[in-house]
Amino acid sequence: MSEYFNKIKPIIFIIPALTFAVLFFIIPFILLFYVSFTRGSSYFFQPIFTLENYVKIATNYIPDFRNTLMLAALSATLDVIVGYPYAYLLLRKIRFLSDFFRSILMVPLLGELYIAYGFWWLFLPKGPFSSFLEAIGISPFAILYTPVTAALALAIYTLPFAVLQMGINISQIDPVLEEASSCLGANRLKRFIHILLPLSLPGLMSGWFMAFGWNIGAYAIPYLMGGVIVGQRVLSIQIRMVGLLMMNYGLAAALASALVIISLIFTFISLKVSRGVLI
Repeated sequence: MSEYFNKIKPIIFIIPALTFAVLFFIIPFILLFYVSFTRGSSYFFQPIFTLENYVKIATNYIPDFRNTLMLAALSATLDVIVGYPYAYLLLRKIRFLSDFFRSILMVPLLGELYIAYGFWWLFLPKGPFSSFLEAIGISPFAILYTPVTAALALAIYTLPFAVLQMGINISQIDPVLEEASSCLGANRLKRFIHILLPLSLPGLMSGWFMAFGWNIGAYAIPYLMGGVIVGQRVLSIQIRMVGLLMMNYGLAAALASALVIISLIFTFISLKVSRGVLI
């Protein structure tokens, strides 16, 4: 009996997670994909099946895809630039304060709204930066509502995901390798370039892809940081406008399906690059 239980134990343990994934992701996504092949709001009455939603995506929404991918890529790159030294220092140099720095890292996970309103407080009138910018002849609004500021806000939001992915990889690198190279005369720069960086490259790439996957689905930060400006709109904002304002649920579902598929692809790449290590 115990031998039989040991065989089925992995299946029993995975049932709750599998059930959650099926009920709250797989089935809703199948329904979303189904609706994407219907015209307008016909799904709620008499479904009219068509491919025109995907034709419109390929012809009218390419700029929105480009804005989404560029914003996500820029913020993911900022995450890697800032997050890699953070992960390295956290694991190798300041372990006695690791709990404190980990708690700081969790703050952005409170949500996009906190970060977006934080930027508003910094740049809008009477904020810490507004007086300085106005003194040198720069309008705070010219900085606040730009793709660069939106990318910076998104980088703050997804920094924990990138740091954790890179930190997992760095923690798996044996410090003995660096100590051995030091005994052979390698200085800190050479140890970093020839040992640490190549061995941590999978974690660096995984952190970039993970942050990218999270960024392309963000809504609050792009919306509040200039996303309503024509030419800066991203897919998440267009989905809301098409679905809730234009009542074109078929097209909104098609845009959402494309966004989910892109996110899944990059998340899958992240897990493959990190050799299947989960946070």
